Amino acid sequence: MDANQLLELVKRYQDSKSFISNEETAKLALVVPFIRLLGYDPGLPREVRLEYAADFVQGDGKKLPDRMDFAIFDQTGQKPLIVIETKPLGTDLKSRAQQLARYLSQLPELHFGIITDGCHYLFFGDLENPNVMDPEPFFTFSLEDTKSDWAKVAKFLSKFSRESFNATTLITDAENSRYRQGMIDKLSAALKSPGEHEGFLKWLTEDIYKGKRTTAVMERLAEVAKEAIEPTLLRVMGDDFLDKLKERIQRLNEGTEAPAAKDGPNVVKPDSAKPFDTEPRASGDDKTRVAVEPTEEELAFFGVVRDICTKNGHAAEDVLYRDTSNYFNVSFKRPTKWFVRFFGNGKRKCIATWVPVEEAKMLAAGFEVEASPAAFGISRVYIQTIPEVWALKALVTRSLELSLTAKEEAPSEPALRVVASP
Repeated sequence: MDANQLLELVKRYQDSKSFISNEETAKLALVVPFIRLLGYDPGLPREVRLEYAADFVQGDGKKLPDRMDFAIFDQTGQKPLIVIETKPLGTDLKSRAQQLARYLSQLPELHFGIITDGCHYLFFGDLENPNVMDPEPFFTFSLEDTKSDWAKVAKFLSKFSRESFNATTLITDAENSRYRQGMIDKLSAALKSPGEHEGFLKWLTEDIYKGKRTTAVMERLAEVAKEAIEPTLLRVMGDDFLDKLKERIQRLNEGTEAPAAKDGPNVVKPDSAKPFDTEPRASGDDKTRVAVEPTEEELAFFGVVRDICTKNGHAAEDVLYRDTSNYFNVSFKRPTKWFVRFFGNGKRKCIATWVPVEEAKMLAAGFEVEASPAAFGISRVYIQTIPEVWALKALVTRSLELSLTAKEEAPSEPALRVVASP
């Protein structure tokens, strides 16, 4: 399973949700495709059994027949690995998970159960006590969650696939997932409001502030801590990248790496700068301008995009940039083949791509996405910092693919300074 397959399921949900009115439709439209993504065939009873029945013994000794919507079995067809219960779309799933608990309590070999409404998926296990279902799910995801990192979700789900399923390692992974989520929640809460978490604030400041900790002092330290969090996160995200950027800028300043040689495969001459699509005409001032110098931030953006391209197998020298007074272009092989633009001069930073808006929303989950003005692209995504572009690598890659298949437009814009990749 990969992120693209999950995104197809996201699209299926978006296209179908208005027509899903009952549990059976949710099963057929969403849950069965999800089971197939895990590598199991719902049409083979050896692997997947619908309306799986088991007899549970009650306190009075009577057997109570119970059914699960799906039971997934090992390759022998004898041992149940996962049971899945489906509810109508919009159901409060946690409050309806007791049926899973019964199965986990009376089938010793069973350790995992999923309850879903087709959109939301809650994974339960017996991690704390064998055959006693934990009160909280160890993993959840939702097909309508715009903040999901689908690559990470796919990686985790792959462990439940037919090829990879291993109950022992899965229990450890599930425990780690629960611990990790607890740490994320705890850190997030502390970072958002350090003043409300006394232990965190005390740890943070114990070697920094030596004076008496009065209420007023702690309030002051809480405000300072809040101001320190954003630059700290930026440092953690971008230290390695910024170090490489500083080295490159230093080489440029020392003359050991020229930004644009007179001739060569990486040089884009000003008179060859034709637009890939209809672009705003340059003003008279632009025509007479000798040079538009790229900023450090623009060079940083270019560095991330180029690295994304090289990791996908493209040659670094094929990725070029061209600076204008309105935006910063990154193109492939020719300046007419731009595939991403950076707008860093306004109140909000954004990038423009050739990816349709709805597809861009899926590839840029967690970011604000909207239609781009027609003169600048098709979709645009708002960012706050350059390191965030790494989270948009799927979007950048897709935009490059689309740019290579689109047709060029004939009109050209007046010459602007064009620079090859350093």
